[in-house]
Amino acid sequence: MRLKLSTAMAALALGFAAAGNSHAATYTYSFTQLTSGETVAPLATLTVEDIAGGAQFTLEGSFGSLGDGSFLSRIEFNGPDGTATAVSGNAIAAGPVYGAHVNASYDFTWETVFPVSNGPGSDRFLPTDTAVWSITGDGFNAASFGGTAMIHLQGVTEFGNYSSIKVLAPIPEPETYALMLAGLAAVGLAARRRQQRSQA
Repeated sequence: MRLKLSTAMAALALGFAAAGNSHAATYTYSFTQLTSGETVAPLATLTVEDIAGGAQFTLEGSFGSLGDGSFLSRIEFNGPDGTATAVSGNAIAAGPVYGAHVNASYDFTWETVFPVSNGPGSDRFLPTDTAVWSITGDGFNAASFGGTAMIHLQGVTEFGNYSSIKVLAPIPEPETYALMLAGLAAVGLAARRRQQRSQA
């Protein structure tokens, strides 16, 4: 009986994974943890979605609580090398640029830099702004961009003694999704089994 249940759970988990791979996927992550470990209200969100031949990224700010002069100067994240293209929203000053580097003890492969000048036409990334870009290449999609993402916010006046902060959004690795689906499948099967017992 246990072998049957394990086999059924594995088959169900594989079914979920296959379904996820055959349809366009969208993942949204919130920047809620300072590099010091303190948790804050979401200061930005990053949405990564499948597009033909790669992934599209939408970064939206929600950091008005940090003061009128606050702005976002960069985002760093992980994923495979590809061709990056700005789509819409705020101007990207230098990037997205691919290259392995370390910031605040975290490893990253991609960096998108926004203007820090406040001059006319600088298109600085302000608290409620949005930027969209895509990365395309062979054999990857939105799930290929895992690990941790980090934003750097500057001009902070309403957050303790900081003038700038770095905020993290932990992004599950693709393997995490498979484990999560397997767990959901197990919970669903257990619930169904209990229901069948109560009806018998």
